[in-house]
Amino acid sequence: MALSLVVPATIFMALLARAEFGESRARYERQLVATTRALVLTTDRQLGQGQSILQTLAVSPALISGDIPAFERQARAAVQGTDAWIVLLDNQRQLVNTRHPAGAPAPRIGLPDLRWQTIRAGRTSVSNLVRPQQAGQFPPFVSIDMPVIVDGELYDLAYQQSPKAFSSIFAAQSIPPSWTASIVDQNGSLLARSKDIDRFMGRKVSGELRTAMDRGNEGVTLSHTLDGTASLSAFSRSPTSGWSFIVGVPRAELSRANWSSVGWLTAASLLLLIIGAAVALAVSRDISAAVRGLGADAKIMAAGEEIALVPDRFREIAEVRAALHDASRQLRAREAQEQRAHQRQQLMINELNHRVKNTLFTVQSLARQSLGRPADSPGLHAFNERIMALARAHDLLTQSVWEGAGLKEILEETLEPYLDRTVLAGPPVALTPNAALALSMVFHELGTNAVKYGALSVPEGSVTVVWHIDPAAPHRLTLHWEERGGPAVSPPVRKGFGSRLIAASLKSDLAGEARVDYRPSGAVCVLTLSLPETGKERADKEEAEDGPEG
Repeated sequence: MALSLVVPATIFMALLARAEFGESRARYERQLVATTRALVLTTDRQLGQGQSILQTLAVSPALISGDIPAFERQARAAVQGTDAWIVLLDNQRQLVNTRHPAGAPAPRIGLPDLRWQTIRAGRTSVSNLVRPQQAGQFPPFVSIDMPVIVDGELYDLAYQQSPKAFSSIFAAQSIPPSWTASIVDQNGSLLARSKDIDRFMGRKVSGELRTAMDRGNEGVTLSHTLDGTASLSAFSRSPTSGWSFIVGVPRAELSRANWSSVGWLTAASLLLLIIGAAVALAVSRDISAAVRGLGADAKIMAAGEEIALVPDRFREIAEVRAALHDASRQLRAREAQEQRAHQRQQLMINELNHRVKNTLFTVQSLARQSLGRPADSPGLHAFNERIMALARAHDLLTQSVWEGAGLKEILEETLEPYLDRTVLAGPPVALTPNAALALSMVFHELGTNAVKYGALSVPEGSVTVVWHIDPAAPHRLTLHWEERGGPAVSPPVRKGFGSRLIAASLKSDLAGEARVDYRPSGAVCVLTLSLPETGKERADKEEAEDGPEG
């Protein structure tokens, strides 16, 4: 008993620990991704402020008319009190640079070719980190570039600021001190970092992180920070600037959190295991006795007897016993109802069969009275035999409550006087009532011909009937009727009523056909027909399609 509790509990705790590891990492991943998205939104808002200033300055009448001194005053006023500056330049020189004092000559530094191509394309863009080619030439910066027309000429109106302006974003997002948050440009160069920015500015991100960033705009991966710390890092790329925002948590911190959660879960699981084992041992005997009582009730119900309602301390056991009691009572009532219905059905079928046979006998009498003596009407005897074959088929169907009949049963009923000279071989085949009646008439005509002209007309003759079902078409049946040991036969001069009856019955009721070969050894008839589904086959098929109810 103890082993049966300890083993599943151990497996459960192992699975729980594994699940907790996965869930703990998933929580960190969700938090990391949420933080990178927040950094994207905050940075995009800050860049949007710069774009708004550029859009305001771009429609300045002084700029449009080429009044550069007046425009410079407007530009300095627009960025007053901020750490940003405005630059108006083309690909060769600068006209305005508010980072320098008013009246000072602007640096003769033009726009790099790559950024100038973007301006010529008429697009506003956010640059990558711009660093001087020579130390001390100018501080690193990032730029928002907007194309403008000044006095008919194309220029770049730029809003520029130091990357350190984005450092305050990390503090606003409450990045934990142990985590590392970074902003990198489209080239993968670091332009802002939550710590040690002066040490790492302009450095490329690690190769493993760069590979993950090349695969998509957002994701989580195992990587190393620039200072070599193994971390779980998430990244998101801004659709506005193309910059990527990275937040990483040290893997050591992640492991500590995982093991702490697993430790608490393990302790709680052990405590619950001890309590559960004690409770299980306390009630197991009572439950076993109650279950044995339910087993006895089930045997009583199977015997068709009534189950007594006995109170039980376990509510569930009492409910099951009450359900068994109700089910037993309903089963007995249903069985009685079905028995009465079966009796009524059998009575109606017997009455119907009696009336049908009376009708057939009436038809015989009418034919006899209308056609006179058999000597005067040679076809009267054959007509009576066909009526009797139909009546025998009705008797056979009545025995199965008109659910159908077997192919072999029909053959045995038809050839009953000659069974000692008949060989029947083939798989069981269920026939619908209509198919059974049609084949009864077909076999009657074949048997009559064999008795009159074929193998059964002499004592040494015999008939072999073999049938099989096409595996590729389960409802396609082929039957071979072969006569041997009889007199020589030849094709009839004219097609008689029996041949027409066989052809009509097969075609109308069974979508089939008959082929007759008059060999010297005896007639051979091959019947090919399609068998419709019986009622039982349809019910079985519907039950299989519906499947078990859950």
